[in-house]
Amino acid sequence: MGLQGLEKPLHLRLMSTQHGSDISGVEDEVIYKGAGRFAPGILQNLRVFKRLLTAKGEELRHFFFAPNPRSAAAARVAKRFIDRPSVHTLCSMPAQGRAVKPSLFADRHLVLSESARIRLEREGVESHLVEPAVLPLSFSEVGRERCRERFGDYVLFAGDLRPGGGALEALSALSHLPSTFKLVIATRPKGADYERCLRQLERRVEELNLKQRVYLLGRIDWIGDLVAGAHVQILPATDLTAKMDYPLVLLEGLAAGVPAVVAQESPFAVCSDERSVFACPSKDAQALARACEAAISDEAATLAKDVYASRFRPERLAQDMVRHYEEMGVAV
Repeated sequence: MGLQGLEKPLHLRLMSTQHGSDISGVEDEVIYKGAGRFAPGILQNLRVFKRLLTAKGEELRHFFFAPNPRSAAAARVAKRFIDRPSVHTLCSMPAQGRAVKPSLFADRHLVLSESARIRLEREGVESHLVEPAVLPLSFSEVGRERCRERFGDYVLFAGDLRPGGGALEALSALSHLPSTFKLVIATRPKGADYERCLRQLERRVEELNLKQRVYLLGRIDWIGDLVAGAHVQILPATDLTAKMDYPLVLLEGLAAGVPAVVAQESPFAVCSDERSVFACPSKDAQALARACEAAISDEAATLAKDVYASRFRPERLAQDMVRHYEEMGVAV
């Protein structure tokens, strides 16, 4: 983690599950029974609220969650009793057309993309851009080669099947790629609409006569090998509601030397350099296919690693956070 690279270590307390964070230098406070959800239940919120009403010597409180009115109201009430400088990282954004301002409460707001910053600015809210960071995915050479033997030369789509998720657009792009290329779709079954979206995808595969070139995977525990084995990741998603503006799987792919092709309409398009990250109109299948072909080279793979190293490493994120803490008067 980037925290270990700081000149002066931070003492961090983290509200975690019973399994703990397993992060060196972090003190876990068990608050949650299980993994977090986008819309946590009432009991889980009550546990968090109870902790916020208790001071344990912290100089600052940093919140990481998607903005929502219920959590914001609880945080405002808690601040009346325990007033500490507060930072809120907006991990994802509400649907377009829904106001964000009513769900804000902190002294400082951090956003993960320029598009999110502009959106808040339009609501009269100042925010600060701090791009996300990831640790490289764990994979093995044996596992990566196993994926390549199983799927051949493949392009990876690791995303949702829901409308706006980009799966259908990825299929259309495949139809314009040389027949030697395959498309691996890795998606976790979730959401009430999943089965309908899956059937729609399967029909589209049949219509495009791509059955022999498409592999559909569900939940897997070897995603690191799958990402590392891909020639390129394609994720032409245009609707990232309740998702991070920069899909972390793309950043993890860059760390492994896997270039990315995204929708021009997406927040991640701002990262496009047309050498390792490519942005194309989501409905232009030929442009998406051309970008995939352009991304398949040793040079693009090397540049992808360079983009990760210069922009998305945890050490950079830690330094950015420390700067904001210091600006708020917390000695670090």
